Amino acid sequence: MLSILMPAKNEALHIEAALRSIEKISDLVFEVIVVDDGSDDETCNVVENLAFSFVTLIKSGGVGKAQAFNLAYENASGDVFILLAADDLLIAESIHERIKPIKAVDKPQISYCKLKSFSADSKYNAMTLPKNPSLGLESGGCMAFNRSFAQLAFPIPSFLPNEDVWMMLHARYSSVEATHAPTVGILYRIHENNSYKRGVSYSQINEQMWVRQRAIFYFYENYKSKLPPQKQRALLIAFLLQLLRYLGFSKIICFIPEAPLKERVKLLLNSSARLYAIRERFYSFFSGR
Repeated sequence: MLSILMPAKNEALHIEAALRSIEKISDLVFEVIVVDDGSDDETCNVVENLAFSFVTLIKSGGVGKAQAFNLAYENASGDVFILLAADDLLIAESIHERIKPIKAVDKPQISYCKLKSFSADSKYNAMTLPKNPSLGLESGGCMAFNRSFAQLAFPIPSFLPNEDVWMMLHARYSSVEATHAPTVGILYRIHENNSYKRGVSYSQINEQMWVRQRAIFYFYENYKSKLPPQKQRALLIAFLLQLLRYLGFSKIICFIPEAPLKERVKLLLNSSARLYAIRERFYSFFSGR
């Protein structure tokens, strides 16, 4: 069975479209666990009125996105999982390609698909990421994974603002078999209600990035005894780079050769208001590389 985990908060405008996109899945047993995370709009009513037999609705009262994912996982019955935001759309035709590589039950496995953005803002609209035609996007929402991987990654620490970094840390540093299904599997909606805000001041952007990337050090503290020395070192370097980015030490980032050039460029473009303005001006060019 495929379990789709969907936290939702104040998504009355979009959650019906999200669920109807899932309804199109064929030739596969699936369920959707929707966790309403304390919405004060009509989100719950929309889900209840749709009365889809494949949907289980849980009302959390407002525990945060990470814990909402945990509640969804705790109530899921599947052996394969996908994470989907309540404002995004699933490409049902991609499901079989995404889950085909991850049906083993005895080892952690994941696959990555591509996403395509859509937005009323033309700058963010119609981008297919990543741009490499043979790769999927290494992001939590583009992952499909088996229960063996889920047992590694869950529960997501409840203090984290989102799931992405935590899931990716497990994918990169735990013993996980990863494959790419380079088909568009998700239509990613970019709008004002995203948990990661765009079009705000650089200081707000900087804080948003930092609170997410602090997960690196927490992961290191919890798993360092299980990791070989080279992975421990890689984690510490990754955390150092994020700290330097947050503090605006752009020049030092350039002189840390252990980090791939692409990663250093990405960090540099997010390390000051001036460089971030360049990144925003050429958003489509820099995204997904």
